[in-house]
Amino acid sequence: MKKIELSELFQSLEKLGLDRELVFTDHILKRIRLEWANLVGEFFGNQSRPKNLDGRKLTVVCRHSMICQELEFQKLGILEKINQVSNPYLIEKIQFKTGADYKNT
Repeated sequence: MKKIELSELFQSLEKLGLDRELVFTDHILKRIRLEWANLVGEFFGNQSRPKNLDGRKLTVVCRHSMICQELEFQKLGILEKINQVSNPYLIEKIQFKTGADYKNT
């Protein structure tokens, strides 16, 4: 497999009509989802799911308001762990919301 420079990759994405920022944030969100149970623990990982990444804000959907509340208490530690996974992309804010679609995001 041929190695390419990052600038070549971005040029190829632009030629295909893809926004590199969108591709990058989509990749970061997928990495966070894959690591979610490790970041918040298995129990909370099964009760919540990162839904979207809008700029530097991550929205997490939780099964129950009590899960949101507990994750809110742990927000700073979770944010620190997330930024280790998302490095060099920096997540500045997490919003926890209750929703029935916590498994379908």
